[in-house]
This record gives sequence, structure tokens and C-alpha cells, in this order.
Amino acid sequence: MAKPKGPHGSTGDGGNVGDGGHAGDGGEVGDGGVPRQRGGGQHSRPTTVAETHRAVTEAAESGRPGGPRSTDGKPTEGDADAQRPQNDPELDKHDPKSLEEIAKARKQIADQLQEMVDDSWDHVDQNRDSILQQEGYQRQREKLIEKGYPEDVADLIVERTAMGTEAHRGLANAIDSESTSMLDPETGFRLRTEVGYDAQGVETPKVKDQDFRPDVILERQYKDAATDELDWEVAHAYDLKTGLKTGIEPSWANKVQRVLGLPEPPEELRPTQRPLSVE
Repeated sequence: MAKPKGPHGSTGDGGNVGDGGHAGDGGEVGDGGVPRQRGGGQHSRPTTVAETHRAVTEAAESGRPGGPRSTDGKPTEGDADAQRPQNDPELDKHDPKSLEEIAKARKQIADQLQEMVDDSWDHVDQNRDSILQQEGYQRQREKLIEKGYPEDVADLIVERTAMGTEAHRGLANAIDSESTSMLDPETGFRLRTEVGYDAQGVETPKVKDQDFRPDVILERQYKDAATDELDWEVAHAYDLKTGLKTGIEPSWANKVQRVLGLPEPPEELRPTQRPLSVE
């Protein structure tokens, strides 16, 4: 199976009328809001495994308590570097050591990722009136009414479609602007958003060719046995859900895990506070 390669550009989430979802994922059908309680520079990467391990060792030694850069015996930034995930591209992604580092990478980004989800949803909720007045959503409303939908039903469909679409867009923009600070590529991990794949798991930029598209993917470096060069492969996938009634469909999750060879099924992302303006 071909592996996902190279940088990507967002394919966009056009938000089909009444689905609030995105290409090939089974989407969310007209159900906005989330009932949960809310709690309070580009880097070059090592080119060899030896360089990677040396960099981690040097960071750990220079920042250990009482070490050369510690003046008070307390952990310094170097300790945080030593604890960060560090992928070994020589290993298969299902190797126990790789699984450990994937889990570490997921843990490192979990809080910030959730904060981005919450901020995106809050922004959409606070600006829903102006969002709904956008020309594209007004055209959707008109088409629904032309098809015979009552105005109140058309309004509800468009509102929930718009909120889901804009929440996805906001999350993607936030991650794209902060991805390298969330997870330094020198760790051998990186984040990408809105990457689509065909039925064989080959990355494709054309929406019409996409069979599925996770909202966020965590990638790890691996050494391609055929070329003996470093490349990137998906290690974990996330999907944003903003509806009350739906989560990730098991059939979709199973397909994504199987086709991309993921250690675990895609992980659901949800805002942790239900907007008061959603009934």
C-alpha cells in the first residue's frame, strides 16, 4: 500500500446541505451542540537515526536536575525535551516501542488540541448570526425552500450545517498555524489536517477521488525499505464531531483503521461545552 507523502493543501470542507460533515465520513446530519462540561518556526529534522538519538541524549544531559544548565537543582527545559516523544523511523509503527512513542505524542498534544476544539466551537457559537448571513449559506437556504422544505426546517438545517462546517474550518486553521509548536517535527512526528485518501489509502488532493478524510492526522517518520529514505505515514487519526446524536460511525472508523494500518481506531474530538444558544 502506498504511503502518504509530502506536504498538503487543505481540500476544503464545502459542507453539503444538511450533513454538517465532510467527504466520505458519513457526516453529521442536522444535530448541533455538545453536552459536556468544560474544564478549566519550522525546524529541520535529523536525517539519521543516530543523529536523532544523539540530539535527544544531549538534550537530556544538558537539562537534567543539577546538570550544566540547572542553577537550582530543579528540572529545566532540557528535561521536558527528554520526556517528549522521539520516534525511531527504523521501527515498524506497530512495534511496542513505536506504540509507546505514538502514545506519548498523543498525550503531548491532547490538552492543546482540546483547547483548539473548544475555541473553534465557541467562536462559531458567538458569531452564528453573521455566519448564517454569508452568501453561501443563504443560497443553501433558498435551495431548500425551493425543494419544499418549510422555512423553519430550512433554517435549522442550514444553521447546523454552517456551524459544523465552520467549526471544522476553524480547527484546521488553528492546527495548521500551530502544528510545529504543538509537536516539533524533530521528534519524528507531525500533525496535518483535512488529508483525504482513496479506497486504497493513497493520499489524494482531489475531493471527488477521496474515499475518506480524517479531520486531523498524526504522522510518524519511517524508513522506506524500497528507497532507503525517510518518509511519513499515518500513526493516528482524529475526527471532529459537533452533533448531539452522532459520533464516529463504526464502519467508517473500521475502514480508516484498516486501510491506513492504524494501531487504534480514529479518535473522536468534541467541544467540551454545549453552547447555551443551542436548544
